[in-house]
Amino acid sequence: MRRLGVWPAAFALLGLALFTGTIAWLGWDGIMRALERVSIGGFAIYFGVQLVIMAGLAGAWRLLLRHRRGGRFALLYWGRLVRDAAGEFLPFSHVGGFILGGRAIALGGVTFADAAASTLADVTVEFLAELVFIAVGLVLLVGLAPKSTLLVPVTLGLVVAMFGAAGFLFVQKGGARVFRGLAMRIAGRSAESASIRMERLQAALDAIYARPARMLGAGALHLVCWFGTGVASYVAFHALGADISLTDALAIEALLHAILAAGFFVPGRIGVQEAAYTLLGSVFGIPPDIALSVSLLRRARDLIIAVPVLLVWQGIEARRLQPVSSDLG
Repeated sequence: MRRLGVWPAAFALLGLALFTGTIAWLGWDGIMRALERVSIGGFAIYFGVQLVIMAGLAGAWRLLLRHRRGGRFALLYWGRLVRDAAGEFLPFSHVGGFILGGRAIALGGVTFADAAASTLADVTVEFLAELVFIAVGLVLLVGLAPKSTLLVPVTLGLVVAMFGAAGFLFVQKGGARVFRGLAMRIAGRSAESASIRMERLQAALDAIYARPARMLGAGALHLVCWFGTGVASYVAFHALGADISLTDALAIEALLHAILAAGFFVPGRIGVQEAAYTLLGSVFGIPPDIALSVSLLRRARDLIIAVPVLLVWQGIEARRLQPVSSDLG
């Protein structure tokens, strides 16, 4: 276990080295000049687009919850904020973000079994929608840059990811052991953690998959949100003064997520995101300092959202632990 614990730190250091190397290669002065072009209004629009995307993601998650199982839209919005903030900015993998996001809605009134099952289903549907988005980006790349060296690796990666998604769906059918640990982590030290049984978890997951119309609706909403990230990218490039079409922005965003998926083991994808933006910018004729500035603008936006979310979440968890501490005293 100690050896396994070394890997996240090692990948984090590798990502930090890649981040530093990319900055050093391009030069900090050019990047700062690019960022200085962004007006407050331009950043506000970019920020606002992300908040709208979050609403769509919360709506997709809400569709997957069973009837009368709790989960107001505002609660799902909060849970999604916690999931993304924890997955991107806390020093552990995205699985940790899934756990904290599920726990956030469980503490808001959703049963722990339903919180775990809906989280797993939502992550699955979102991943399937992401594959469709990447496929669209690949088609756009063929039309915009048919000789690009990215065509073969992205195509192979997409095929492998499709097989992985099919296997993940197969395992969920009658495979409560796969997510029982997730539910137990979401429940934490609550009274319900001891009463969670595999049958309850599987029943909650089966109930979600028994409603294909809602699954399709959630998938469609996730796909719209993925295209929304392309719109956000379009806004960011124009805020930095880059004359880029919406089609190019969608292609860049889709291919970006193909690369980020391959670097999922790096906490926060530090360095991977910056190198990917620089690489994709060169394919579409965007100056490297502008491309890298979009990545930094993206991190600034996410950080502004994540800091207050994580502080509030810490406060909620601290208040929840207070009775436990007093009893022990």
